[in-house]
Amino acid sequence: MSVTQTWQSNDARLNTLARHKEDLLLHWNRPSVYWPERTHSITSCGLSKRQEELAQPKPVHTKYKLDRPSAIWPVKPSSLLAVPSPRIEHLAEAKHVNPEWNEDRSVYSIVSDGAKKANATTRVQQLATPKLRVSSAPPFITKSPEEEENESFCPKRLSSPTARTEALAVPKAEYPGFQHDLPVERKVPAPVLHAQASDRVCQLAKHKIRKSLNEGYDPYKISSAAKNVEASPRLVELSTPPARRQRTKKL
Repeated sequence: MSVTQTWQSNDARLNTLARHKEDLLLHWNRPSVYWPERTHSITSCGLSKRQEELAQPKPVHTKYKLDRPSAIWPVKPSSLLAVPSPRIEHLAEAKHVNPEWNEDRSVYSIVSDGAKKANATTRVQQLATPKLRVSSAPPFITKSPEEEENESFCPKRLSSPTARTEALAVPKAEYPGFQHDLPVERKVPAPVLHAQASDRVCQLAKHKIRKSLNEGYDPYKISSAAKNVEASPRLVELSTPPARRQRTKKL
């Protein structure tokens, strides 16, 4: 490719890129931006027969009623004179309870007459007798010979506490320097009731009157000490304006 052809191709490319973009929103009848060759056709909207059929509302059933006329449904005469079959009668029977089913036991236990008239054996009476310890048995209870025989087989467990156990069992003593809480009601001694307060105590007993920050403050009031003060030479020097700003008063 020669230089002239290359220059012409670049010029054509630049002219193509220099053109403004076409506004696709102006072509309202254009079906899609992906098919520019079909811009001459105009899109027409319409429904097919199937779509019109599906758009129709569903018809109401011919035997549909808005509501029942009454809570009592009318029974046909044929239903009143109908005879149930043996199968229907069999299905209508109530279900029998399982023979192994037992009712819940009552809260109150019932003792049978045989248990009330039964005689306990010697072994049952021996097991029913509570055990009595030597340390916990009251002194007025007399033991039966059987109990004494049972105790003869059981060794007595008697133990005395050691000195260390008795020392630990002693309650802890109170600290001698401990101060108990003062009682709420305390008696005032007679000298205090007849005492007379001094002037200093009366002065200290008066509450302090507090004022707000700017209450009674006069910014234009000059104190007597400020009126009689004499300025130092340094203050006079600092308060004197410079010579360039001093002007003679014209008379």
